[in-house]
Amino acid sequence: MSESIYFGWDIGGANTKITVLNSNYEISDFYFKNINIWNSLSIFEKFIEKISKKYSGSDNYHFITFTAEACDNFETRSHGVTSIINLCDVHLNGEKKYYSNNNKYVNIKEAAKNPISMYSTNWILTLNYLNRQNKINLIIDIGSTTTDFIYRNMSVSENINDFKRLSNRTLLYQGAIRTPVPMFANTTKFDEREIPIINEVYATSGDIFCILNDIKFEKNNHIGSDNLPYTEINSLNRISRLIGKDYKNEDKEKIQSCAKNLKSKFNKYIVQYISNIEKLLNEELVVTSVGEGRSLIQEICHNNKIKFIPIDKIDKLIVNNKKKQFDIYSHFTSALVVLNYFGKINE
Repeated sequence: MSESIYFGWDIGGANTKITVLNSNYEISDFYFKNINIWNSLSIFEKFIEKISKKYSGSDNYHFITFTAEACDNFETRSHGVTSIINLCDVHLNGEKKYYSNNNKYVNIKEAAKNPISMYSTNWILTLNYLNRQNKINLIIDIGSTTTDFIYRNMSVSENINDFKRLSNRTLLYQGAIRTPVPMFANTTKFDEREIPIINEVYATSGDIFCILNDIKFEKNNHIGSDNLPYTEINSLNRISRLIGKDYKNEDKEKIQSCAKNLKSKFNKYIVQYISNIEKLLNEELVVTSVGEGRSLIQEICHNNKIKFIPIDKIDKLIVNNKKKQFDIYSHFTSALVVLNYFGKINE
């Protein structure tokens, strides 16, 4: 009898994450790939074929959530849903279950019949996790592109889609890596002078956090706005372009100072959204964070005297892989989509 293996898929427009769990619900592997689905579905198709071939000898069960249906290469979100689930159905061997916004797992026929129920459901998994907790009342999930503010007993129906969550200030389209700097800042300080920023995608939020060493980019395959990796020198070059300069070594400290100034402007929006949630809860906030930028949230909470508990102090996911190191809390939803199905969250 072959071993049962459970795959949790979180398919975003920019990145695809897969958590692999064994029959004891221990995390045995993790995969992350930077796939820009808005450019083409072919790379995604090849990636899922590769994963299927690697695990062809096991008894596979796939649990799938996604946000990639919002990519603008699809005519509508419903078109995006059907395109994604059809590829998964064809190329993934084993049973496939898709997570819907009523907290049910459905097959491809049910998903195709009601594609609206598939729209951007991954935050609901985090809400289910939070509602079983008694130590925290707000989870901030800050990924590469967006930041989700998920608070205890948050209404699913009132936040059922991106439009409603944007309206309610529970979804901020500002992430720790991919957000163009001019989207959250108009100026920055260079040599004590306030300099207007060029409104081009010369640099993104990831360049700020690379320069300041807030995010360890060597552990992922993110690519910057000029199609070069996130390294200190590449990010210094990109931030310099924002103020109309070519980077020179003697400017390093001044560009680092620019990055600190831009970070404060980035953080300002996070603080505003946290304040909005505090009013909704009408109680003292106790925050944790997940996602690739979660250390930034801890720092923001510390600086603003907001109670914060690190996620690994709340929940211990069991990792059973001595050969490969990975940070599952940076891609928490890909694990939750499996654990939620089996009722194993918070056990």
